Amino acid sequence: MPSDPILNVFSGEDAIHDFYHPDKAPPIPLVELPERLNPYKKGALNMILRGREKGKITDDTHTLVEYSSGSTVISMGILANIYGIQNTKAYLSNKTSPTKLDLLRFFGLDLTLFAGHGQPEPLDPNGGIFTATQDGEQDRCYNPDQYSNPENYESHIRWTGPQIMKQLPSISIFAASIGTSGTMTGTGLYLKSVKPSVARVGVCTTPGDRVPGPRMFSLLAPVEFPWRDAVDCIEEVAPFESYEKSLELCRNGLLVGPSSGLALLGLFKFLDKKKATGELDSLRNEDGKIPCAFICCDQPFQYISEYFEKLGPSYFLPIRNSELIGVDPYNYNVDWEITPATAHEMLIAPLTPFASSSSAAPGLAILDLRDADDFAAAHIPGARNLHLGARAAANPYKHPPTMVQQFRLLDARLAAIDAEFGKSSALEGKVVLTLSYKGHVGRLAMSILRNRGMVAHCVMGGVEAWEEDGLWARSCTLGGVDEVKDLV
Repeated sequence: MPSDPILNVFSGEDAIHDFYHPDKAPPIPLVELPERLNPYKKGALNMILRGREKGKITDDTHTLVEYSSGSTVISMGILANIYGIQNTKAYLSNKTSPTKLDLLRFFGLDLTLFAGHGQPEPLDPNGGIFTATQDGEQDRCYNPDQYSNPENYESHIRWTGPQIMKQLPSISIFAASIGTSGTMTGTGLYLKSVKPSVARVGVCTTPGDRVPGPRMFSLLAPVEFPWRDAVDCIEEVAPFESYEKSLELCRNGLLVGPSSGLALLGLFKFLDKKKATGELDSLRNEDGKIPCAFICCDQPFQYISEYFEKLGPSYFLPIRNSELIGVDPYNYNVDWEITPATAHEMLIAPLTPFASSSSAAPGLAILDLRDADDFAAAHIPGARNLHLGARAAANPYKHPPTMVQQFRLLDARLAAIDAEFGKSSALEGKVVLTLSYKGHVGRLAMSILRNRGMVAHCVMGGVEAWEEDGLWARSCTLGGVDEVKDLV
């Protein structure tokens, strides 16, 4: 079934084939650059927001904030730039990969990291070319050989050129980067054949550094395609400016890579030269305009690290709470968190419901993370104390330096090799209740123990909540946890 001319839908057994076939798919879109991205465009930019229409975004709106793992907030950041909103703040888990963090920063997002659940509850307050040719000659292998196969540029004679002419018949200038030269050769040859007045600009990189894809002019000599017949002039653009322009285009909604930025800047350089020599008017149509088209043939995503390397930190907002990167990386689960009342019941009731299915008789252990003097004053009999000096410490989920300090200490002390709390300790093979003042440190310890493969539960609210429930004093007067079986 062919594509629907209105819905642009492909279906049936050949749907994917049709989707990729240029004769059966809609033409590649031509997108006009807005005034702020085009120094040669005149006239007002008229942007209408649905959010503005509903009164949810006004002239005073300057910041958007969203908790998101990536896609939604990237779109939000792009739209914010388009609509003149200054800032987009992305709140996200510190467990997000460094690559994704860089991707978000690439789009100009202001990042703040949070420890704890990667997907928190809404109410959680803490919340190689030669080799390819050789390999292509092997049995059942094929190398299209984009560098010398004429079908490369012929495809642009067949499709790209005609699509441009169909959508922009008034075109005066065409620009494209030159790598294999397929795009420039095929499109340039076609456009000249149907409209001889079209100026064709081939864009190369300046000598030295590189932009992925395009070549330096000095490296075009061995290229077999008839690219010389397809260009009227060559412009050279430096890699730094190419990445810079690509970044600007991306942040304004055109998700194109460095060679696309290079093509656009080559077009601008050509126009600058024509303006300087007084020849710009010779390119105008009867209506006074100079319709131009340049090819965007790459996307930015695979080059993210190169943007950071080439452009430097001044182009990207810093990550707030960056000290959390690599800290508190383990999983959390609300099902592992229990109330003081449930904890009390575990002291006086059979432990089977809380046991790991792989443990025949796990028993129960209490890991008390309060300061030694408070532990000495009152604790559940049989509990083990791990003094952290946490009484006066801030909530680690609200204060990153505290999270860093407490996580590193707990991760070391609760490691399997630790003499007191490791594999040979009283915690091994037990269901462990982690207990702290307000529950925050206990929650962190629970995550660490779970990562070690142990069954651990934290007591929500800690000792303070246990006291508020009126159960703390009673729990502290019970027999030792090894004697629980004698109480039931």
